Amino acid sequence: MSTKAHAGRTNPRTAAAAGRKGRTGRAAGFPTVLEDALASVPESEREGFVLGGVGDDGDGLEPALWGPGPSSAERKRAALANLRRQYQARRTVVEASLTRPEVAELLEVSEQAVLDRLKAGDLVGLKKGREWRLPSWQFHADSELGFVPGLARVSAVFAGGAVSLTEWALSPNRDLDEATPAEALAAGHVDDVVRVAQVGTAAAW
Repeated sequence: MSTKAHAGRTNPRTAAAAGRKGRTGRAAGFPTVLEDALASVPESEREGFVLGGVGDDGDGLEPALWGPGPSSAERKRAALANLRRQYQARRTVVEASLTRPEVAELLEVSEQAVLDRLKAGDLVGLKKGREWRLPSWQFHADSELGFVPGLARVSAVFAGGAVSLTEWALSPNRDLDEATPAEALAAGHVDDVVRVAQVGTAAAW
C-alpha cells in the first residue's frame, strides 16, 4: 500500500507509544493499559470511550477498567470525616466571631441596627443557639460604614453559607492578584469579588 494511503491513519501502537513518551507523570493508581487505550483513540472520540467505561447504574465506573469502587462503609466513613471537618470549621468561625452587642459597640449603633444589617445581607453571621455570631473579617475601620461594602451582592452569588464564605473570604485568590476577597472588598473592589464568586459558583456546579 502506498505511503500516501498510510498518511491519514493513526497506528494504535504508535499512538500509545507516543502517549507514553510524552507523559511526564501518571496519576496514582491509573491503569497503564487504560492510558495506552486512551492514547490510541482519536481525541474527538475519547469522551465516548471514557463514558463507555461507566457502569450501567450510572453511579460508578466499570470495575474491570477502574477497579472496585468504595464500599458502603468506606463511603460512610468519608462522609463522616467530611462532616467533622465542616463542623470543626463552624466551631472555629464561631469562636473567632463577634457577638451582636460587640458589633453594635464597634459600629456605634443599636443591636437592632445590627440585626437589620444581617437581615439585609450587609453583614453575614451564623447562630450559636439563639445568639448571632458575626465573623470579624467583614469589619474594617477604614470602610465608610465600618464594614466592608458589597457583602449582600457577594452572598447573593456565593454557593455557601457563613462558614464556607469565611473560609473563602480569608484565602488568597489568584484572580484577585493574590489578595483575599475580604481585602479586595475592603479596598472597594466589589465588582471584582462578585465576579470571582460567580465564576467559583459556576465551576462548582
